[in-house]
Amino acid sequence: MEKNENNKKNKITPWTIIRAIIILALVIVIAYEGVMIYRDQTEYAVAVNEYDELSQTYVKIEEDADESQKNTTDDNTYPKLDIDFAALKEKNPDFIGWLYFPAFSEINYPVVKEQKVDQYLYKTFDGTSNKAGCIFMDVLSDKNFCGLSDMVFGHNMKNGSMFGSLKTLYKSDEDILKDDPYVYVYTKDKTYKYRVFAYYTTVKGSDSYMEVKDHDKYDEYLQYISRNSMIDIPSDIKFDEYPSLLTLSTCSGKTGSGRRFVVHTVKVETYEN
Repeated sequence: MEKNENNKKNKITPWTIIRAIIILALVIVIAYEGVMIYRDQTEYAVAVNEYDELSQTYVKIEEDADESQKNTTDDNTYPKLDIDFAALKEKNPDFIGWLYFPAFSEINYPVVKEQKVDQYLYKTFDGTSNKAGCIFMDVLSDKNFCGLSDMVFGHNMKNGSMFGSLKTLYKSDEDILKDDPYVYVYTKDKTYKYRVFAYYTTVKGSDSYMEVKDHDKYDEYLQYISRNSMIDIPSDIKFDEYPSLLTLSTCSGKTGSGRRFVVHTVKVETYEN
């Protein structure tokens, strides 16, 4: 009798096999996810290190610039950066300028101009394959930053790099741009100063990404922005003379959701380098 009881306890049932398979599958999934997370974090670290090195090697605040010029909201001054354009161009012929957004100190990157759609979506400045990608201008935009509406893209990185810090605009109650709503683009010959005037969440393929090639489209685009913006467009900004617009775009929400977050800026000053 006791022997029969032991046989029943040791008997392998279909449910025992199924449970073992489920447990094994869960272990494999967890291990796989762990490996993927480690790989992603390693790639992100490589990208961050690359851009830190670029910034430290090829960009510095001009030594003769006083404190008011390094960080300022005065309309007649701007952060003076000494950028080695020749060296950056040599490293990547698609390099077109340097983007600096003082309100988000993390946004301080070289910008490349893609030659085909999504060319730099998963490629760093030096051409290395990497999920972090780099900051790149849309293939239809003007490489001199003088189009009616130019578009620059960057990934929404969890660690805040690339355009990852932009999400704090809609996730924070603090008016982050109150004291410094400006974005700067440095090219070889000119420095452009842009002012943020709108931002909102949207979706991939929306009219936020429409091509603007004439004044009628420009007016239509501004109307669309006004209807969707999370903030009121400042009344002191004038668009009568059709100043260049620059839009910063990044992902929003879960990967693959198709949601986007855009920040619209308008060119307010041009400085000769």
